[in-house]
Amino acid sequence: MGNLGVHGDVIEKCLNHKEENKLKRVYQHQELKAEQAAAWRILGDRLDLLTGNSTNVIPFSNHASN
Repeated sequence: MGNLGVHGDVIEKCLNHKEENKLKRVYQHQELKAEQAAAWRILGDRLDLLTGNSTNVIPFSNHASN
């Protein structure tokens, strides 16, 4: 996600990591739901591109050749 331009704080929320900084953990409780949804959408679009849901990908046959 970071390479796709998603901010690190949003990535940490997506991964449900515990905030290491105690002050932030105690006082900053924003959920970043819209940002997380956008981040997952960005990642999903990239995965679609990489897994063949694109017109520029040629799929390999699943049959083993002898």
